[in-house]
Amino acid sequence: MDDYKAHVSTLPYAYGGSAGQGMIKDKPDNFKVNECLSFEPSGSGEHVFLYIQKTDLNTEDVVKQLAKYADVSRRSVSYAGMKDRYAITRQWFSVQLPGKTGPDWDLMEQPNIQVLQATRHLRKLKRGSIKLNDFEIVLNDLVTDKKKLEKNLENVRTSGVPNYFMEQRFGYACQNLSRVYALFASGEKLKNKKTRGIFLSSARSYLFNQVLASRVVDQTWNKGLSGDIFILDGSRQFFQEDVLPADTQVRLDEHDIHCSGPLFGTTDQPVEKDAGQIEQKVFDDNNVFCKGLLDHKLESSRRALRVVPQNLIHEWLSPNSMKLSFSLPSGSYATAVIRELIKTASNKGL
Repeated sequence: MDDYKAHVSTLPYAYGGSAGQGMIKDKPDNFKVNECLSFEPSGSGEHVFLYIQKTDLNTEDVVKQLAKYADVSRRSVSYAGMKDRYAITRQWFSVQLPGKTGPDWDLMEQPNIQVLQATRHLRKLKRGSIKLNDFEIVLNDLVTDKKKLEKNLENVRTSGVPNYFMEQRFGYACQNLSRVYALFASGEKLKNKKTRGIFLSSARSYLFNQVLASRVVDQTWNKGLSGDIFILDGSRQFFQEDVLPADTQVRLDEHDIHCSGPLFGTTDQPVEKDAGQIEQKVFDDNNVFCKGLLDHKLESSRRALRVVPQNLIHEWLSPNSMKLSFSLPSGSYATAVIRELIKTASNKGL
């Protein structure tokens, strides 16, 4: 069995490597996240929508507190996305209260939880119902080549970064990959629904990263190849081009479209020609993961190979401290942006 501990740390860089090193998440208010939903709650319905600020807590910690306060089961509480623990984050939750007024949310007093807004909606909050996540991150104790760092920042603004899945997807030291490999190799089916979801997601995120890494090495992660399946920016709409139109690279450079990579599963649209050869080699080299995903009948999808941070602004707070602010679409990682700038250490987990 392969050792996957170094998976994320060994992923290739788009711009020649980091410009130095620094500290991240040395305290919660140096890593702030604000979640923006993809829709506006209607104001009426059996689901209470709560906009909550949490500090130094997991998303699941908040779920448990909301369920207890509202006297409902854990299943009655939903959220759109997981958020970092070692941070100050603002995100939406929903609590199903059919035919009930519910508690007074203004009176909820819990350490590190603040209810900022309460409204109603007809349906529960579904995973992924996020338009953007806004980040404000302070990097401290910087030891860096400032000229290279400024150049990397401009490259990220202009061309974006590889849209890697980061450490959060794979568990501590990427241990979920080793565990799911062992399970797939033994032919054992995953029965626990929550564990199954985590492990299957880890396996196909690894395959995606391997395809993307190959294209970063070839410098084709932001350049079209024959057979590519493209995704329209800000949408889930895909189209395939066996022969690339003349304006393909112009559209890529303008961030109108992005090349995509596989989220492996049972209904994969065949990718052929140059793009297909890259993906097939990754699948051939990782047949245990592919067979396991097929055995569990996980449906396939696609994901953009690139993400371009919106409104990326940097501000030097001191010679060795910088504040970054930017926005990313749902499912993309701030740490994928930061790794193209500097290597980070943390006194907290990522």
